[in-house]
Parts: sequence; structure tokens; C-alpha cells
Amino acid sequence: MTLRRDEWIVLEDLGNQPDGAWITGIRPLEKPYRASTAVRDVAERGLCDLATDEVLDGLTIGGARPDWAARITPLGRTVLTYRALQDNPRPTIELAPVPTGFKVRGTDVDVLRAALAAAEAGALAGIDVPALRTALAGAVPVSGSRQHTLTTGEDGLAAVIAVLHLESLVRDSSGYHHLLRQMPPSS
Repeated sequence: MTLRRDEWIVLEDLGNQPDGAWITGIRPLEKPYRASTAVRDVAERGLCDLATDEVLDGLTIGGARPDWAARITPLGRTVLTYRALQDNPRPTIELAPVPTGFKVRGTDVDVLRAALAAAEAGALAGIDVPALRTALAGAVPVSGSRQHTLTTGEDGLAAVIAVLHLESLVRDSSGYHHLLRQMPPSS
């Protein structure tokens, strides 16, 4: 059974405390908890520990003994981490095996050369200059067309894809999509 909204609020508040730190209060529970049962429900799931009477005797709020205290368990921290990963998954991009050769349009070769010059001048960060230079050095015009065949390794392909992706975001996406259609599907 998934956690209710009030249980998530409790768990997040507990997770904001340093390891081993207790959140204390008086009944009814403070903060935006809808009911005092939320803390007990989180504890029943093993996501937090409730303080024993001995621990409560050692804790004070403004000089008075609190009615309750709770702290997050390692499982509770794991649940919060897992939830954050589900909300913000880390994308993993795996390149498929590099084809022996792929075709780019003549206009894309011009775009790649301009990007290489900008990257060499330091104006275009994030582009693998040696890999792009090697990929362009092997560009061979295809007879009877306006295309060029590039034969390169994974680094060169990644550099070409990066530049054509930038071009697709700024001006023209057809060269980028032309290249992607030639890539084998990743498994």
C-alpha cells in the first residue's frame, strides 16, 4: 500500500533532519499533519522509529517532556531516495554500435566544419574537437549526390550527433533526423 499524502509529509520532515535526530512534539501533532496517526502509520511501515518513554524523558521542548518523538530509519531514507529517482529519473543514453559509414548532407558538412572552427576557437564548449576533426577528415563526397559519407568511431559519431543536435535546436532538424534514421535501433 502506498503512502498517503500526510505520511509523505511526515517522512519528508523526518528526512530533513540529520541522521539520528529526533523530531519532537506535543499532542496533537504539530506541522501540517492531518492526524496523529500519520507518524504511527509511518513507524508501522518501518520508515521511522518512535521514541520510547526513556528517550522521551531525556528530550525536552522548552523545558517540558515531549509527548512524542520520531526519527527516520535507513529504510525511510531509502524510500525518499527512491521516490526522488522516480520523480527525476536519470536518463541513460547508450549509443548503438557505430555503423561502418553513414551519410550526411553537404550542408551538414558545412555546419560540422563551422562548429569545428568554433570549438577550436573555444567558443563552443562540450564538443570533442579531436573526434570531430577526425570524422570530418574522413568525409568522402558521394558521387552524383550532395551527400558525404563519414566513417568514424564512437567518439566521432557522438561529436557529429552533438553538433547536428545543436543545429536541430537552433535552425534545421532535417540533417539530425537524417543521421538518426541511419543508426541501428538501440536495444
